[in-house]
Amino acid sequence: MFSIAIPHDFLSEIPDEAGKVRKLGYLARAAAIFKAEYIIIYHYGTPRREDIDFAKTVLEYLVTPPYLRKKVYKIDNRLKLAGLLPPLKIPSHTVPVEPRIGEIREGIVERWDGYYSLIYIGGGKYAKVPKPYPIGTRLLVRIEGTTSRPDTYRAAVYRGAPPDYWGYKIDVRPLQNLSEGFDTVILTGKEGKSICEAKPKIGKKTLVVFGGPRKGVDEIFREAGLEPPGELINFAPGQGVETIRTEEAVFIVLSILNYIAKCSYKREAL
Repeated sequence: MFSIAIPHDFLSEIPDEAGKVRKLGYLARAAAIFKAEYIIIYHYGTPRREDIDFAKTVLEYLVTPPYLRKKVYKIDNRLKLAGLLPPLKIPSHTVPVEPRIGEIREGIVERWDGYYSLIYIGGGKYAKVPKPYPIGTRLLVRIEGTTSRPDTYRAAVYRGAPPDYWGYKIDVRPLQNLSEGFDTVILTGKEGKSICEAKPKIGKKTLVVFGGPRKGVDEIFREAGLEPPGELINFAPGQGVETIRTEEAVFIVLSILNYIAKCSYKREAL
């Protein structure tokens, strides 16, 4: 599974907030299309904390199931233009109106009635779980049956991995810790070796690192005095534009890596 890493100044060249929100929406769509596990915002130098918090909040809002957003997010000025964000339509977002027996659904604990946690699961429906959980806790539950109330279902907390792609997670970390937890790291940039010649290694947990509007990945690591943790590859050799925007690069790179991971071995077998 791929994860992607973008620098803290990813949005720095966008002059208005609407443009920043749209850019984050494109990034989230790319991550969802290719089932990214993480979007990591890495920082170096002297980043503006408010810029990181803005990007993190918008990306987390977008991956939250739409039926839970009003419960999870109260009035937040950072989300005033959230209406510009594109829908992700991942499995956790496209649930049926009526819960089905055996269905796995994400919910949020609204209250405790003395015996059960009542968990809101969208559409005015609730799941009741016989264990106390703190109000506001987000849980995956498995619907087990109906109750005497038409809006409430018996359920159990689901402990396994989600049954399908449930969206990306957001992490913020310093540049020097960027590659922790990954067995393979791929760096992207036009200064790298052409993808026509390179043979990128794809591991079980692969991190793909992108540069920003002002500095490429190689320059970022060089100025920080750090050894790059992976091979630098140019995924768009012969590009016709001076620079490729980060959100464009994510689509290009993940498309190629997805092909290599899922299709190229089949061609070699022919």
